[in-house]
Amino acid sequence: MGTKSSNSVLVVDDNQDLAENIAEILVLHGYAVVIATSAEEALPKALPQGPALLVTDFRLPGISGAELVRQVRQRRRHVRAVVISAYTDDRTVAAAREAGADFLPKPVDFGALSRILDAA
Repeated sequence: MGTKSSNSVLVVDDNQDLAENIAEILVLHGYAVVIATSAEEALPKALPQGPALLVTDFRLPGISGAELVRQVRQRRRHVRAVVISAYTDDRTVAAAREAGADFLPKPVDFGALSRILDAA
């Protein structure tokens, strides 16, 4: 299994174990993965250049995942983003979508995540 053309993913979650779990599965699917545990740590990895794909938790210490997506996509419109969250209330989902991201609930459905990333 070769790597995909837009094969780099930035995974952001303040739960490092979950971030590493997501990363391991993405690596098995042929992606190169970079991990950050906060939006503040992720921004310099995403801007001005960085992975073509962004997977972030919604609730992070400091800047939210939706705000991270908004800031990254403001400078890099082509970045495909997915916001994940255990909170599936309308406001959380709407914030993710308004920022330009797909939304997936936790626990993460890796089949659905792969389909979104593969379509990027």
